[in-house]
Amino acid sequence: MSFNNLKDLYKQVILDHSKHPRNNGVLEDSYKLEMLNPSCGDKITVSMNIEDNIIKDIKFIGTGCSISLASASMLTEELKGLTVEKANEKIKDFLNMIMGAEFNEDNLEDSVALENISQLPARVKCATLAWKITEKILEDNKK
Repeated sequence: MSFNNLKDLYKQVILDHSKHPRNNGVLEDSYKLEMLNPSCGDKITVSMNIEDNIIKDIKFIGTGCSISLASASMLTEELKGLTVEKANEKIKDFLNMIMGAEFNEDNLEDSVALENISQLPARVKCATLAWKITEKILEDNKK
């Protein structure tokens, strides 16, 4: 597959997730956390049920740009059903990828489509918002 075809595919994946977000909604009786990206107005709330150290369910609601919504959608698909440890590994790889650092590409699924965001500093916060919220939820869940 040529580089241009791969770029087009990644663009389609991002647009699909932003127009048809997966796991959109709120989980009742769950841990919820909302954060705002003041630089562009993105607002995301992630809700999560963790049982026996496994993410049983995860959803999000929010408003914002297509990058933040697509990223949140990808996050929910990639983390549902994982152990907390595996989820933390995936979050670390995603955040490293967005920051242009070394990461394990095999550990990411659709979210690898956001790799080039590292070249758009103004969009980094958009792409990482839901992932940082989830990282905080998992950190708080340890306590």
